Amino acid sequence: MAHDSGPLGLHVETYGRGSHTLLLIHGFSDNISTWQRVIPELGRDYRVIAVDLPGFGRASRSWPTPLVPGYVELLRELLIAHRTGPVTVIGNSLGAVTALMLATEHPELVHRVVLADMPGIDGIPRYWHMIGNQFTERALRLLSVGVPSPVLQQVLQHGYSLAGMRHPRQNGSDEIRRAWGTHYADKARALDLFPIARQLFEELPSMPVRRMVRELTMPVLLLWGQHDVLTPSSKARSFVNGPARRVVVIPDCGHCPHLDRPEEFLATVRPFLEQSFLLAG
Repeated sequence: MAHDSGPLGLHVETYGRGSHTLLLIHGFSDNISTWQRVIPELGRDYRVIAVDLPGFGRASRSWPTPLVPGYVELLRELLIAHRTGPVTVIGNSLGAVTALMLATEHPELVHRVVLADMPGIDGIPRYWHMIGNQFTERALRLLSVGVPSPVLQQVLQHGYSLAGMRHPRQNGSDEIRRAWGTHYADKARALDLFPIARQLFEELPSMPVRRMVRELTMPVLLLWGQHDVLTPSSKARSFVNGPARRVVVIPDCGHCPHLDRPEEFLATVRPFLEQSFLLAG
């Protein structure tokens, strides 16, 4: 594994070898550790580049505005700097939206794309706005004044595992929670999640996500956990399979299939990486 500060605040880690490169993009509040259950297998046959986006993990605490276009520009610079040639981009949640925009805006850099549990297909749920608004943020900042940072960290870790996984108590889940929670030992860093979320929730409703998926010029895999509580799998079922589009719902799985059902995730993604597609036009 190699580390790189990356362009303008990205934290970058590279794994494995291979003639083809995979770019892994995590979801909101997450970081590179979200991929720990699948990187060893993917790294056997591919060069893997995993990133922490600014605002999360070991990346810069300063995030771009607008958020998703800013991330796309940083990733474009990263791929050019690493001279990867076209890559397969695999994104989860916020990472999926970022992957979709990267593939749409810079198709010359993207060979194929995996969109896992992607929000924004038909706007976002109303309760997301309630969670991310300024009133909620101010109230929680006040409530957290007397809460020790380790207690807040434990609460966040518990919430992360419940939101991301259908099976939060499976073997290895404690390690996953600790790896994620390491980045929220500082209370200020945890409270930074609110303005980032608010920025994201302002952008998503104006993104034509459904149209962007349909207009992709490279093969795409839409992947969902059946019991995703944040972005319901019914959104995946609203798309249909096509000559270069695959839609897969993993049973008994939550918002982060690569954590919740890593074997099933790999069993779905690897054939997609290796399959030949006949593209129209």
